[in-house]
This record gives sequence, structure tokens and C-alpha cells, in this order.
Amino acid sequence: MNSSVRILAEKIQAGYSGGDVVKNVSCSFTTGTFTGIIGPNGSGKTTLLKAFSRVIPSSGILELDNKAVSAYSPAELSAALGFVPQDEGRAFPYSVLQVILMARYARTRRFASIGSDDYARCHRALTVTGLARLANRSILTLSGGEWQRVLIARALAQDTGVLLLDEPTSHLDLSHQVEIFSLLRSLAAAGSTVIGVFHDLTMAALYCDRLVMICDGKIVADGRPEDVMTPEKIREVYGTEVVSSFHPVTGRMFLLPVDSGFPPGISGELQNVLVISGGGCGGELLHFLFRKGYRLSAGILATTDSDYLATKTLGIPCIAIPPFSTIPAPAQEKFRNSLARADRIVFSVHPVGWGNLPVLLALREVDPARIILHLPEGRDFASFDFARGSALPVLSGLCAAGARCSSGFGEILEFLEKTKGKPEFRNEL
Repeated sequence: MNSSVRILAEKIQAGYSGGDVVKNVSCSFTTGTFTGIIGPNGSGKTTLLKAFSRVIPSSGILELDNKAVSAYSPAELSAALGFVPQDEGRAFPYSVLQVILMARYARTRRFASIGSDDYARCHRALTVTGLARLANRSILTLSGGEWQRVLIARALAQDTGVLLLDEPTSHLDLSHQVEIFSLLRSLAAAGSTVIGVFHDLTMAALYCDRLVMICDGKIVADGRPEDVMTPEKIREVYGTEVVSSFHPVTGRMFLLPVDSGFPPGISGELQNVLVISGGGCGGELLHFLFRKGYRLSAGILATTDSDYLATKTLGIPCIAIPPFSTIPAPAQEKFRNSLARADRIVFSVHPVGWGNLPVLLALREVDPARIILHLPEGRDFASFDFARGSALPVLSGLCAAGARCSSGFGEILEFLEKTKGKPEFRNEL
């Protein structure tokens, strides 16, 4: 066995009187890693964590540092593994420091008193969790977030190599969430094995090295955040639509939810609309028209473009090409076919350089009555021309020939509704 494996679980089953919640789960966790366990409510995340810490019984193979968890005495397990529950009762008016000190008793000999080193470790745990000023406060006077940080500090004071946390940031404000996630990541970097159950997918993706996704008591995905939290997997497990991107500073993945539901009363008789965009200018427009029920397609988009991410999230077909490349001939042919099939074409005006100029030039072959040019209010065509003046005359020429020019989504919708079912409609402006 790999000596760096701290927790080994094979075919674990665990649950309560009503039956097993965790079903045949196998996984392992190594030294110096920060793992997030994610999944919808009732999926078995907390049950699995409680099985690891022996809070509830389980069947299967469960080892901690090459030794069966069942073979540990309570004191031995407390010295090897720290567990932070979602919450814990506060029946007595202990001070914050007294609660933290309780973590050190597992490491003292029977009938021995707490020493200076124990106090030093407890004060250090209070400091890193931002609780030093509350050391002498009664725990009965703490807010939910403060109490949650006390539970984390108590686990840190145990000074264990493995730390399990059940939704440790659920009651914390953003500032303290960032502090705790940063602390947990630093503990893992220093050699601890940190495993937490998290509901905030974006925070988990930003800070965890690895994510384990659970649904219906089984692991459905396990790996790097960007491999686990794909829009397709989120849709499958959570039943919701998201768009994924990467943080511009840290490079870590994050998610943004999108409202992709159709409002009631949408007709299925609407037109096929081709949206041509790029550089992130078309994402909001794609979502707007999607919610209105239009059958959409998109033009040629680089796979790093946020407009491309929007099409992937909404399931809109597009013509994908590698970033920073010229448009290959097959993609141009597909694009011309898309132009021919579309009832209406919405060109969301975006920067045009030599690389994407062929897209704009292809519009000159289309009946301008089928084209809507969406130009944001306060901008002009010249500000988007990065092809040394080659784009401006094409855009101006389309307008002069009868293409509709719009500065807002409402105008686009009005024009689409007005021309519905009229493929030969001519611009009346």
C-alpha cells in the first residue's frame, strides 16, 4: 500500500435505521491534499464523512494510516483524526478557551493536567480562526458563525494529521469563508489531509485540489475540479444550468448559475435565429433569446470565448474553432450553410480583425432584410474595426442596404416578433 494514503475506504456502506445512505463507496485520501465532497442534499456526503470518523457504524474496509478504524480506541482516534460537525449543542456556559482546551485531553496522560504547550496550541488555534478576542466569552453568547469557528478551532487544537469538516463555512460571511478556506488549503500544503463537505461549489472549486461528487449514495465523479464540475455533470446531478470559467487572477475554475428556463406561454412556432458574436459580446443576448423560446444557432466561435461557453451551457449549436487561429475552410463552409438555413440573423457587433473578417464579408451574400445588427448604445461601427478600415464599409453597407440596426434587446425582440412567419419581409425603416 502507498504509505502516503491516510484514509482508505473500500466498498463502504453506511446509513441509519431507515437503511444505507452510502452504497458501496471506494476511495482513498493521501497526505497533503485538500478534498471537497460535493453533491445535492440527501446524497450521502455527511453520512460518508461520519463513517470515516466512526460517528456512525459502517461496513466494508475502512483504514486510517494502514490500521482499521474500528481498532482505534476513542483516545487514539481523537489524536489521529479531527472532526468538525455542522453544529453541536451548547448546553453549558463554557468559555471559548475552555471548549478549545477540551481538544487537548486526548493527548494527556490519565489524570495529568493541561500543560503550557497545550495552552500555546489552543491560543494558536484561536488566533488563526480569528477568535483570540473571544477567548473568555461564554459560548452561549456567540453567533452561529462564531460558534462554527470555535468548532473548527477545537479541531485544529487536536493537532491531528487528518481533518474532517462537515459544511464548515455554512454560517460564515464571505470574509470568514475566505479565511477558513485559505487556512484549510495551507494546512494541506503543510502536510495535513483535509476533507470537507461543501455546498458552495464555486468556493470548493477555487480552493480544493480534488472534488468527489456524490449522488444517491454513490460516487459519480472524482478528480480535479475542472474535470468534475463540468456543466454537463452539474446538469445531470443538480438539475441546474451553469457556465464554467477560470478566475483571471488565480486561474482556478469557478461556476456561475444561469436561468435557462422558458417562461410560461412560449410558442413553439418561433423562427430559427442565427446569432453571430464573439469576444464575449453575445452571451447575454444568447440567454435572452433562449429564454424567449427561439430556436437558436451560433456562428464561428473560439473555444476560449465566453460566448462559446454560453452556447455549451444552453445547448446551442455553434461552429467551434481553436483560439487564435484562422478560420479553416470547412468552418467557413458550415457557416455559409448556417446563413442559408436561418430565418433571421442577428449580428452582435464585436471587434473585427483580419482573423474573423471573413465572417462579416459572408453577410454581404445574404438578403439584408434578414439581418439585425445589434450595436450597443453609444458605440459606432468604427470603434469595432480592427482590420484597418476593412470592416467599417461592410457594416455601413449592410445598414444602407436595409439591415435593421438595433441598440437594445427589446428592439431585436420587437423586430423578430413583427417578422415572424414572413420570410420575405423587408425592413420598413
